[in-house]
Amino acid sequence: MMNDAGGALAGAVIEPELAAIAAICSGTVKYMEEAGRRYVHMVGLRFLVRGADQQMDALLCLDYPNGTYPTKLYLPANLGLGLNWNETAFILAKNWFTWSWSGVSPNQPPLAILGGHLEAFR
Repeated sequence: MMNDAGGALAGAVIEPELAAIAAICSGTVKYMEEAGRRYVHMVGLRFLVRGADQQMDALLCLDYPNGTYPTKLYLPANLGLGLNWNETAFILAKNWFTWSWSGVSPNQPPLAILGGHLEAFR
């Protein structure tokens, strides 16, 4: 079975604005909310880190309450790479790590927000 974006999961209903993200994930992609914040939860997000393939779950916060950091990408591990991994958070019953990466506007589609954060790994 395939999801709407051609990914590995079948039968999943994908929000239209998340279809492009679902195409680069091996599992479900869906909106979730906790403590008044909206997230995109991605299972098996595939991305490049310094040119090497990586795959892991990820959590994209679309409305972080900080003007300098209005969006954040959380990963299940600190990838190092000389980035300032300055925050750990317990969100949606799981520990997540994020790094200091500012200026990714929430006023754009989720795929563009995700891409803005993944720029840190180029």
